[in-house]
Amino acid sequence: MKNIIGIDLGTTNSEVALIVDNQPRIIPVNGEQFMPSCVGLDDQGELLVGQSAKNQMALRPESTILSIKRLMGEKTAVLMGGRQFSPEEISALILRELKKAAEEFLGQKIDETVITVPAYFDDHQRNATKLAGELAGLTVKRIINEPTAAALAYDVTHQENQTILVYDLGGGTFDVSLVVIEDDIVEVKASHGDTHLGGDDFDDLLINHVADHFQELHNVDLRKNSRTRNRLWQALEKAKIELSSQPFTTVREEYIDDKHHLEIEISRHDYEAMIYPLLNKTIDCIHACLRDAALLPGALNRIMLVGGSSRTPLIRTMLEETFGAPVHHEIDPNLIVAMGAAIQGGIISGHKSDAILVDITPYTFGTSAASNTQGSLQIGLFVPIIKRNTPLPTQKSEVFHTMYDNQEAVSVEIYQGEDPHVENNIPVGNFLIEGLSQVPPGSPITLNLKLDLNGILEVTAAEKCSNLSKTVRMETSNAGQNFDALNSLGKLAGFFDEQGQEPGVEGLQPGKNPAETEPGTDADKAIIGNARDLRRRAEKLIPQVDKDDSLEIKNLLETSREALSNRDWPKLEQTCESLSDLLFYLED
Repeated sequence: MKNIIGIDLGTTNSEVALIVDNQPRIIPVNGEQFMPSCVGLDDQGELLVGQSAKNQMALRPESTILSIKRLMGEKTAVLMGGRQFSPEEISALILRELKKAAEEFLGQKIDETVITVPAYFDDHQRNATKLAGELAGLTVKRIINEPTAAALAYDVTHQENQTILVYDLGGGTFDVSLVVIEDDIVEVKASHGDTHLGGDDFDDLLINHVADHFQELHNVDLRKNSRTRNRLWQALEKAKIELSSQPFTTVREEYIDDKHHLEIEISRHDYEAMIYPLLNKTIDCIHACLRDAALLPGALNRIMLVGGSSRTPLIRTMLEETFGAPVHHEIDPNLIVAMGAAIQGGIISGHKSDAILVDITPYTFGTSAASNTQGSLQIGLFVPIIKRNTPLPTQKSEVFHTMYDNQEAVSVEIYQGEDPHVENNIPVGNFLIEGLSQVPPGSPITLNLKLDLNGILEVTAAEKCSNLSKTVRMETSNAGQNFDALNSLGKLAGFFDEQGQEPGVEGLQPGKNPAETEPGTDADKAIIGNARDLRRRAEKLIPQVDKDDSLEIKNLLETSREALSNRDWPKLEQTCESLSDLLFYLED
């Protein structure tokens, strides 16, 4: 039976789990149950992932990336060590480290996974997560919502029928889902949330509070310098955890700006006053979720806390006072999502399970249309086709009509959202269906929207009278515009393990001739292997040689990395020859 790992790709921390003896088990990463979702480059340009990357944040902020999850699905890039990376690429490095830990735990290769995402992740963000997994060398068998995964893990230890509200507050996102567990069926009735609300926002409030205090005393703004800001963030992260169990905590940092010491006491009361407006937003989301499910708070049997930020004592108090249901966290809120993902992976791979998962789409999907009412043409109207909280998988169709004589083409524009005007909703994608029949206006065009179990959308437009049709899978904006999968593979290849294993992206061939970009010959592969061997030898030698020789080695290593990233095999071979000649004299 094939092993399919479950991964919780979190904003602050990530975890990986697997079914062992029919039970979900967290796989340790470097001896710890969770790994910081942090990626960096050390002063030699070597990749750091997890705790080692987080440890250097204060000293090397320009070479360290944290909270990349908040940028997933956006057309943006982040700088790490002077090099640009997409959110998908940084996430792929995190996923690759989790994959490596699972392989070391099992002693065998792992290439399939279930990855969790916030329930309120949109189509772009889900596709970006799937692409990150593929860049990491993983086939993403399923993407499931984080609250759903938590409910699935909870059901393993609780067999009674019940209605649960899953309150999932992580480092960067908030989700709430209303889940009914009945006769081994775990059914999500409604979801709501905010993909930009989480523990990171609590950190920002604390940082501003302390930085304002420091600026009043010393006329220095600790936020303007990335190193001092990161030192402050690390100190306040510890303070935030301490305030979960203590009424007061003192933050001390010596020479935080190289001139002044920082010392300030923070009370839990003051901290709770800072975050109260944000927590009120989560309460509003819960009310919206209950309305969508047509349930009153009295129908709740219990509220389940998920995510590290849900440990904040004020959250428990607000939930109990507002909704009157008992609040539980029997399973570690940091680990339960990965455990649920592992259970879903086990179900896919054939492990025995009584649970049946019924998930939903948290968004409405529809199209832009025009309406001619009483001689007045209205354009940009949003026509819902698949409505939010519909169980997955699903597909729905609607009929539209051409507007002009001999209309040759129709532009299909897909949006997600709830507003009656498309301009206020989120564009998902668009395409043109051309070559329509030469007929009077009113020719029927059937539009079919299909959402798979991962919540990823496929759209088909068909002209009824001719059977002319076109089907488009709605990919992320990155994949279709400025994202080059093969270029990403080349960029990441130099970071992956020293056994020459490189990532693969199934089906992603964006218009390039692989023979021009891939190391297709044995000679090319030998060059890559030689480059890695030379790099290891050179890096060991750097501390032992004088400054000039050290600088020359570093320059050659950087040229080698650029050539590998650009898949410029002749340049890589030439650089290897120069480096080999230099090492010949220095190692003698």
